[in-house]
Amino acid sequence: MAANDSVRPVRGTDRIELLDVMRGVAVCGILAVNILVMGTVGDTQGRTFPASWDADWIAWIGQRLLLEGPMRGLFTILFGAGMVMMLRKVEGPEAQVLPLDVWARRCLALLFLGVVHFMLILWPGEILWTYGMAGLALLAFRTAKVRTLWIWALVIIAALSLHRAYNTSTYVATYQTALEGERAKATGREPSPEQQAALDAAAAANASNYPTKESIAEERRQRTEYPDVLGWSASGWSFRHLGVYSWIGVAESLAFMLVGMALYRSGLLTGAGPARTYWLLLLIGGGIGLGLRIADFAWQARTGFELDIHRLNPTMSLLRSGWYQPARLALTLAYVALFVLLLRGGVAGWTSPFRAMGRLALTNYTLQSALASLLFYGFSYLGYFGTAGLMGVTFAICVVTALFSVAWLRHFSVGPMELLLRALAYGSFRARRQEAAEVIARSPPL
Repeated sequence: MAANDSVRPVRGTDRIELLDVMRGVAVCGILAVNILVMGTVGDTQGRTFPASWDADWIAWIGQRLLLEGPMRGLFTILFGAGMVMMLRKVEGPEAQVLPLDVWARRCLALLFLGVVHFMLILWPGEILWTYGMAGLALLAFRTAKVRTLWIWALVIIAALSLHRAYNTSTYVATYQTALEGERAKATGREPSPEQQAALDAAAAANASNYPTKESIAEERRQRTEYPDVLGWSASGWSFRHLGVYSWIGVAESLAFMLVGMALYRSGLLTGAGPARTYWLLLLIGGGIGLGLRIADFAWQARTGFELDIHRLNPTMSLLRSGWYQPARLALTLAYVALFVLLLRGGVAGWTSPFRAMGRLALTNYTLQSALASLLFYGFSYLGYFGTAGLMGVTFAICVVTALFSVAWLRHFSVGPMELLLRALAYGSFRARRQEAAEVIARSPPL
């Protein structure tokens, strides 16, 4: 696309390309976040304490600043937009019921594939179950106006921010009680039972930064030997998807899906907005998102990224928790604007691999998880890499999946997992009605 097209809406074919490119980038970005959980033991995520300016810490900070949260947000926004594209025939004088049926079965199929992920691929942090649940709830908003979608999305995000701050307040209260227990010991008094319990909790949290060789060896054994690794995966998956915590993830996904629907209906997600709007989104969204995240890291750096109950500031802790979701949303919108501006500016030569991966998003998400699981659990490389090394592994896996995607699309128009998802949605691998075939053609990769 020529540079002088920057003031015109992106044409139809380019709009599809734009969404595929963003989806492909998001798939790789999500892997860069997930791999820190997949490939490390304990809670340190490949870092060593005390904190220092080494390669692992620099890689971790870069990942947390630029990828954690916004990449999942971008992927979720595209899922919401996919619903609008898929359900076009539900509205209007010739409304049809089939797309609604297909969408509902599609969401149920995602629930099934989520179970497959934790049982066969051994990745308990998979997002498919959450998307299936949120996708069903999304049906209630299928006819909502753009303004309504934004209002509901912001209300949910505000509620999530308050909930996150409330959770943080319970930890803050524990650490403040622990500090009182320390002061009691210093004056020769016996800590109360509550103070002693808080002291034990603070000590356990701090000890997680310094795991013993025995605890590391035991976790590696559990996650590299079958069937223990299946038990680990099942336990983690149940916590994330079947408990109270799971509904937080569903609400978070629903909010960003609503944002995706609003952006698509307003034309901003497809590149139909004016260039000035995208520049404002990039500068303001990026400024707010990165600004808040940098402030967060600057505060954590005061204690070397370690728990120190003596330097705890309750007000700052609550603020840091409260602004996580707004910062994540702002940075996600900045990424949307960035990709639109890049493609409008003619910087399209780098997009082919990402466009191919975006067309096979579900296949690549599954393949990347399978490759990581094989490397860490099958070949026992769990805990072998630091954060910087894990980013290198991420790059290598993304290259492999990009090459696979390009080669696959030379012979097939649909990825294997996309074909399976659509087969589950229709009940057969081959849609018999022309109407169903049209819905399949419009179906997003995930």
